[in-house]
Amino acid sequence: MAEGTDERSRLEALSRYGLLDAIPNPDLQSVVDLAAYLCGAPNAVVNIIDADHQRQLAAAGFEPGTVARCDSMCTVTIEESEPVLVPDATKDDRFNRNPYVTGALDSVRFYAASQLREPGGEVLGTLCVFDNEVRSLTGEQRDGLDKLAHMVMDVLELRRHAELLREALHEVRSTSDELLRSNAALSDFAGQVSHDLKNPLTGILGFVATVADLPAVAADADAHKMLGRALSSATRMWRMIEDVLSHASAGSRQDLQRVPLQEVARWVVDDLEPTINAAGATVRVTALPTVIGDGTQLRVLLQNLVSNAVKFRRPDVPCEVRISAQEDIHGWTLAVTDNGIGIPPADRERVLELFTRLRPDIEGSGIGLATVRRIVAAHQATLQIDGTPGGGTTIHVNLPRRRAQLAPELAAALT
Repeated sequence: MAEGTDERSRLEALSRYGLLDAIPNPDLQSVVDLAAYLCGAPNAVVNIIDADHQRQLAAAGFEPGTVARCDSMCTVTIEESEPVLVPDATKDDRFNRNPYVTGALDSVRFYAASQLREPGGEVLGTLCVFDNEVRSLTGEQRDGLDKLAHMVMDVLELRRHAELLREALHEVRSTSDELLRSNAALSDFAGQVSHDLKNPLTGILGFVATVADLPAVAADADAHKMLGRALSSATRMWRMIEDVLSHASAGSRQDLQRVPLQEVARWVVDDLEPTINAAGATVRVTALPTVIGDGTQLRVLLQNLVSNAVKFRRPDVPCEVRISAQEDIHGWTLAVTDNGIGIPPADRERVLELFTRLRPDIEGSGIGLATVRRIVAAHQATLQIDGTPGGGTTIHVNLPRRRAQLAPELAAALT
């Protein structure tokens, strides 16, 4: 085990990334699958090396687990300055007495690894491939393995920044007496980290696109399947980032103006058209008014409500969503009605809380309705969740009449 200041710094970096006592991470499965395919090796693994253990975040060819650091081949690699390539470990003094080489635990011969190096230079672990047969890698394969290691680091960096933002959101929830001040600070924070959050994903998506264009990959159905999984993982992360950043900025600063909800609803339906079509859903928009509000926030509000209505549909019933509005003396009530699985009365308040997911089996971040509630509060409006006759949910947003919407003579009388 390495000791001294360097090792303490490395363990502190692991702590910053939340990787002490790390558990398997499904977001990295497509990366190890791709590493094994690219290198033509039966096994690939992302290893995190802490003080006493090697913890496997994802593995191809076997189930990820935990091994003693003293038995790890990768504990040697993290102390090297360059990636490691060993055609025959029995002939390499660094590894020939390792139990994974001698036959005590395995009979590894070929081993190649690239370090997972964070921006400050600390090595958190490795991405490695190995085989029980003597062999080597081409220059292109070595370069590809190194790029995949950078991709792993991008994912870990992304998760770290996302967790920082989650913590900031939780702090806002727990300090309601400082909400206005915290909202402004949180919005600024969201803007600062958005670059850090999205840049790694841009690199991941670009790398996947580059690999997909390789002739050998284009002709291989299995490779396309693995690339599809990588793209799906990156897309899920992108959606999560968009949800978190949208929530962070919702309600913080408003640009109040006349907002034609009819146009906003049309934009929302256009934006969600691929999702709506994939679900076989129908979204009907009735006549909607022009109101005073923040156009961007109201668009986010409607997009979250319609997206949820489509997402939480019943599998045996064609999905139908209706956007409508009704005027009364106090203002306008905007309603989004669906015929989906519904929300039990006991959960209708809880579902508005940040990160609440009533159905873990349905993909989502648990942020959408919490964002809606923030936007509603920022508009001095109210929100109510009701059941729909025959099954489903109706969400009412009661938008108060603002002075700019009053008749001129009445507005003057209130001056």
